[in-house]
Amino acid sequence: PGGRWHLCFWPVLQRRFVAMMGGTAARKRHRRVSYILREEQGRHRGGIESLALNRRGELLFSAGRDGTARCWSTSSSRDRCERVYDAHTDWVNDVILLGDEATLVTGSSDNTIKMWNVQSEKCVATYGEHTDYVKALAYARGRGLLASAGLDREVIIWDLEASAQPVATMSSGGRGGSFAAKPITSRKCSGHEDSIYCVAVNSSASVLVSGSSERVSTHAIGLLRIWDPRTGEKVGRLKGHTDNVRCVLVSEDGTKCISGGSDASMKLWDLRTQRCVQSFSIHTDSVWTVDADPSFSQVFSGGRDKAVFCTDLETLHSTMVCQTEEPVLKLLRSPDESLWISTTSSALQHWEVESHLAKERAAHGHGRPSLHTVDHHLRRQSMWTGGAGDEADLQPLPLVKSPAAVLKGLPALVKCDFLENRRHVLAKDSAGCCSVWDVTSGKRVKDFGAVDFDEQRKALEEEMVVPAWCSVDCRLGSLMINLDFPQAFSAEQYAVESGFPRIPDLEETKINVGFRVVRSLFRNWRRARTKMRGSCLPSYLPQYLATHLPACLPA
Repeated sequence: PGGRWHLCFWPVLQRRFVAMMGGTAARKRHRRVSYILREEQGRHRGGIESLALNRRGELLFSAGRDGTARCWSTSSSRDRCERVYDAHTDWVNDVILLGDEATLVTGSSDNTIKMWNVQSEKCVATYGEHTDYVKALAYARGRGLLASAGLDREVIIWDLEASAQPVATMSSGGRGGSFAAKPITSRKCSGHEDSIYCVAVNSSASVLVSGSSERVSTHAIGLLRIWDPRTGEKVGRLKGHTDNVRCVLVSEDGTKCISGGSDASMKLWDLRTQRCVQSFSIHTDSVWTVDADPSFSQVFSGGRDKAVFCTDLETLHSTMVCQTEEPVLKLLRSPDESLWISTTSSALQHWEVESHLAKERAAHGHGRPSLHTVDHHLRRQSMWTGGAGDEADLQPLPLVKSPAAVLKGLPALVKCDFLENRRHVLAKDSAGCCSVWDVTSGKRVKDFGAVDFDEQRKALEEEMVVPAWCSVDCRLGSLMINLDFPQAFSAEQYAVESGFPRIPDLEETKINVGFRVVRSLFRNWRRARTKMRGSCLPSYLPQYLATHLPACLPA
């Protein structure tokens, strides 16, 4: 139906306890095959975790909870993306554009880092050194070092310049690309005692800072560690946050950094003395993202409270630039001094803020309060005392009322359930609309509009018992069908019940549903396998096919 089936398969280790001599446990290795039913319409489904821009600000890259990264033209009025980078099997948490602007790097909750040719949309390398979610990426443009961090408590530094060839190169024809001739050299920075949520490095790679949820005292968690990315050695640590450190940014000269945490505070640090210079409590909830101008004199911040502030590090005054309808996951300052903002919704917002900030500074001068500014000392006192009247008095007004442009997304599926025939799935999206999908043909067979999910599920209930030959989830905003062996071959149905025409010769014929699905999914396997052999994808890592697969059962 104009959409694409996405097939991915990977080895799964499952512990099965088997009655054996001595009563020991054995591990049995089996395979899982999963395919995603997604109608590709050029937009994200679900929240957008991260953003990246090229130097000129002409191309915007986004990393979404739908498992895809996308490329947008900032000069186009289209609300559809230009390119899709689709190979991850879980949320894409961060995205980085390398210095040559021909290679895109993504980190995902499927524990992998993938490198892409920007123009051809091909995944040219996959790295699985992390053993848990990859939450953050950072790139030192001047030294060709890439840093990745995640919930496995490791910071891994990748030396891109050590490879014999670039990972991908921009070709004049716009489609080609050369692949890395050998694996990229990497080193691990071990020392964190809990999950890492953010990492930052300056362009010259003189200092790297990572933030985690490490416990620093009996009543406080949240620690930043300082590393020398050239050697991987620990240089120091920064204590001051009382909850998880969620974002960090390092100045270009490597002397300062600013961090934001779940304690609703931002902190400015001097990396030479390893001390907190200033603390800002302008937000009323978790600070999830920060960005700064090249001189590191103005810092933009956003988070769970849906407010975006611009903080002047000289006057220590903060201006509420804008307020979104959903929590802010990422904000990015564009070369034209505007802001790109992503939230927990599937839309991208473009805000023109610099002209408004200039008028505000001209009207009130540097450091003079206005209806849009907040003094960080008073804001912090009001937040901790919890006075309702004081808080209302100190609540600033947003400087910019609405975004200049919005790239709208699509509603994500948030709830799903198999019907009794184990072939149809009732699904509900974030807009409240319900629909029925056929998992064997990959089609949406019926729309019910905005109805109550539980009542519609009862109305579709049938007296039928079919073995659970597959499972379904919608964590990527679309239906993902999982086939585990040998359960995948446990269901048989009469041909007529499976949708075949009523032909006398088929009335008593039974078919194995899982077998026909798997056979149809792998119908194009030989051709795709031949193509993959020419790439640099390691054969032991999760492989991915994106192709128009034929329906395995009649609709």
